[in-house]
Amino acid sequence: MRYIDIDDLELDLPDGWDDTVRQAWEYVNSKIDAAEAATNAKADENEWDAQLRVEQVEIEKAKARKKAISAKNDVWGQLSTVLANLSHGKCWYCESNELRSDNPIDHYRPKGKVAECPDHPGYWWLAFEWSNYRYACTYCNSRRVDVTTAGGKQDHFPVFTPPDWNKCKEDNNAEKPKLLDPTDADDYKLLTFNQNGEACPNTDDDESEAYQKAKESIDKYHLNHEPTRKARKAIRQKIRQIVADTNELLVQGLAITSNQIKKSYLS
Repeated sequence: MRYIDIDDLELDLPDGWDDTVRQAWEYVNSKIDAAEAATNAKADENEWDAQLRVEQVEIEKAKARKKAISAKNDVWGQLSTVLANLSHGKCWYCESNELRSDNPIDHYRPKGKVAECPDHPGYWWLAFEWSNYRYACTYCNSRRVDVTTAGGKQDHFPVFTPPDWNKCKEDNNAEKPKLLDPTDADDYKLLTFNQNGEACPNTDDDESEAYQKAKESIDKYHLNHEPTRKARKAIRQKIRQIVADTNELLVQGLAITSNQIKKSYLS
């Protein structure tokens, strides 16, 4: 994981982005209004009492909102290339080259629900907020299992409590996410890697928030997916060999700028 300055994204937002977002919310709100009207009509027809009416209206409005937001996934899909450019095409969580996912964008704060908080409606008000987007490969973003590891962020968003989650856009809890965020300049420092290519917390204090945050992220982002771990190990071995070859050439009296040493870097 490397730090990504999310503010750089704002510089490359597509022309008319604000209008795109406004139109998306107009669509979502129209579907919510339609659901409310249909539910009230049903309540009148069936003579529901006031409490049942209110409860069902809220349920149907929430369902309509979630469905309408999902129907507008082309909005954040417009930013896929821009997000990719910020990391040279690599997943922001695991740094693997991202080539195959159709729409590799994760909502850091999940838009539909929060797995760790059953009564959370999801951070739906951030659905079209560009600062909530993270460029993510399928293995980091979706549920995946192999013979040794399982992971995938999905709708997970654990936090250290207290404070609690923000459950509506009016809440102002100072949330302390339990997942590393590549747009936080300090978070990437909480990860390290051992000689086998495994991602590990960069501290041995398993009682510390830093350890717990790194450990939770390694699991949720599936950072030790076996092919990814092996790829890291191979890179480490290659670098170690380059260093050894370079040192040997330096011992032989070659200058650090010699073509022979430069060729060893590229081999």
